[in-house]
Amino acid sequence: MRFHRVLAALLLLAPLAARAQYSIASVTYKHPGPYTTQELAAVSGLQAGQLLTQNSLGNAAQHLLDTGLFSDATIDYTSTGMRRGIVIDLKPIPLDKLLPASFENFVWFTHEELAAGIHAHVPLYRGVASDAGTLPDDIQSALQQMLVAKGITATISHEIVEPTTNHPQLTVNFKVDSPRIVLAKADITGIPEALQPDTLKFLHRLEGARYNEGLTGFTVEDIVLIPARTAGYLNAKLQDVQRTFAPTANGIAVTYTATLIPGDAYKVSTVTWNPTPIYSAADFTRDTKLHPGDPASDDALRHTEAAISRAYLRQGYIDVYVLPNPVTDATAHTVAYTFTAVPGAVYSLHTLTVNGLPDSARTLLLSNWPMKPGDPYSDLAVADYLAKYVAQPIFREYNAGFKAAGNPETHQVDLTLTFTPNGSKPY
Repeated sequence: MRFHRVLAALLLLAPLAARAQYSIASVTYKHPGPYTTQELAAVSGLQAGQLLTQNSLGNAAQHLLDTGLFSDATIDYTSTGMRRGIVIDLKPIPLDKLLPASFENFVWFTHEELAAGIHAHVPLYRGVASDAGTLPDDIQSALQQMLVAKGITATISHEIVEPTTNHPQLTVNFKVDSPRIVLAKADITGIPEALQPDTLKFLHRLEGARYNEGLTGFTVEDIVLIPARTAGYLNAKLQDVQRTFAPTANGIAVTYTATLIPGDAYKVSTVTWNPTPIYSAADFTRDTKLHPGDPASDDALRHTEAAISRAYLRQGYIDVYVLPNPVTDATAHTVAYTFTAVPGAVYSLHTLTVNGLPDSARTLLLSNWPMKPGDPYSDLAVADYLAKYVAQPIFREYNAGFKAAGNPETHQVDLTLTFTPNGSKPY
């Protein structure tokens, strides 16, 4: 897992004389980045006319740094009288270096209403957050207040979500944990006749599923567009999306309507993989599902990405994700893929704990255990090993499961194998 930390520096120049009563004549923000003076003032708390103390300046700078949106804040004075002009020199972190905010199932608000409502409570909100500051907590607090204002009782949470090949970007995801929000029905118009049978199957499968229209996982739109994108309609999208919802005995049911705009169908022109010691050219040739002349299928793309990922996962690169780097030719309706892997760090096994087995079964299970402390860790290797051993008679009365807790600072994994009697769940 990736965690970005900002080492924030605070420098207060020209300290105030003890017991003197100074006031603020003006506050100037140098290098404010995308933020307005009014927004910065709302966070710093400094206003012209306030009495000035050493603590007030330190607190103001710290409030700004605590957001995680600035790497530095330096404060100085512009005069020496009893009324001091204050200058705060900021170093904003570029927005494209921060984490996109994702809102999974806040069905009471449009995307525009979410953005405006959060900004009203969190003045520096620009659709992104930092995993090193207080901004995610501030956004969650804003969302809670917005729900209360609508008379809605809900429990919400947020988490940092790792990149995947489906959504290759670290994201802060906010979601409503309760009430449970599900999709009751998706009504999509504009489906090309050739795509209707498969699309209708996917629409039927969506009914009753947890509702998601954020930036992580598989969203309603992702699933609805699977048949079109499998057939090579790379630019297929949903337009005129409308949501209605109603309370049920178990939560909230959403009806989702939209129009499918398929665009043009594309074919594959070239497919390229630059061999690495972990995944060779022969490996790629064997595994790829994309070939020149074929439809530019999203399904084939995902299978190809997954094959590359598995090779890295087995070597301990548990954060790996794959980028296809597509280059489209809108005139020829073709797409060229050049695959690259972003592996991250190698994680190793730190500890292994086995719960729920008698000594004889535990000894048998561990007799050929493939990973020793310090060896590269792989979920795939654990799953393969368990599948092999639980087929033996001594394990047939158990359900097997495992949890792997990775430490992003040490790149070590604490693995727990749990066995429970049949009919119960390991986790």
